[in-house]
Amino acid sequence: MFKLGKITFSCPLILAPMSGISDLPFRIINRKFGCEFAFSEMINARSLAKLNVKTFKMLASNAEDRPLGIQLVGSDDFYIHKALENLNAVKFDLLDFNAACPKKKVVSKGAGAYLLKEPKKLNRLLKLIVKTRPDIAVTVKMRLGWENKSLICDLARGAQDAGICAIFIHGRTKAQGYSGKVDYKSIAEVKKAVTIPVIGSGDVFGAGLAKKMLDETGVDAVCIARGALGNPWIFGQTKAFLKKGYMPQHLQVDEVAHVMKEHLKLCIDSYGSLGGVLRFRKFFVWYTRGFSRIKNLREKVMHVKSDKEMFNLIDEFRQTKAQQTSTMARFLLA
Repeated sequence: MFKLGKITFSCPLILAPMSGISDLPFRIINRKFGCEFAFSEMINARSLAKLNVKTFKMLASNAEDRPLGIQLVGSDDFYIHKALENLNAVKFDLLDFNAACPKKKVVSKGAGAYLLKEPKKLNRLLKLIVKTRPDIAVTVKMRLGWENKSLICDLARGAQDAGICAIFIHGRTKAQGYSGKVDYKSIAEVKKAVTIPVIGSGDVFGAGLAKKMLDETGVDAVCIARGALGNPWIFGQTKAFLKKGYMPQHLQVDEVAHVMKEHLKLCIDSYGSLGGVLRFRKFFVWYTRGFSRIKNLREKVMHVKSDKEMFNLIDEFRQTKAQQTSTMARFLLA
């Protein structure tokens, strides 16, 4: 059991916020396979403060999509405060503040991982968020530092002192991006430095790697991001492995195709026929990783524009005698 604010989890697994990915259809599909808690896409505080229509659409949810976390990114006190006020109209259960995103368009504005270079400002912003929304559990997402990892424990303690209820920590610095290995030792040091829950993140591509994160760092829970792309089964598989040491059998093509169609239907419901198909293109590629003899289908999908064409392409994928190879095995055995 794991508790985050008022939210209780039967298994310590969380679906991370991913820009351009973590929309309502993606969350619903993952919840169907054992995901108990999910985040929306990262939300820009300035856009939310200005009531940007596209931004509010990113917050679309429903009764199945609970409990739900929202992650804000920003660096300006005024816009963050206004964004928090505008969130009063949205139903959600936890608010995370991003001090981890390494993307140039984010850090160039002094937000995301850039705040790791400004501990006092990060602390001030966290206090502002906690004070403005005392009704919601507040967390922070951090990396191990900008370039130097030596200050991360001080950053974590400062965040705790600001009144947050938990820390999400990605096991790389901003300078590393997503390259190099996750530093389990440094994550473990963060866990020891604070008394609030710590959630580990980075390269959790399968049940084995989730267990490794928990075992080697002592974190309270694990955040799954890229490991869930085209692989909602990761939640059920990891739960089974952590609780029983049981490793499920490899997935069959029919099952994958069935879930692809279900995901596509959800995308169409959310974005309309054309919008849903365009949104689903990248998911088609992710779902079909590890299957042989489908290169031509993955090339075709980038030109598909109608729902009928996309459903037919999924059927074509299913009807091939593609056999699972490395990717699904990695998901299960990593």
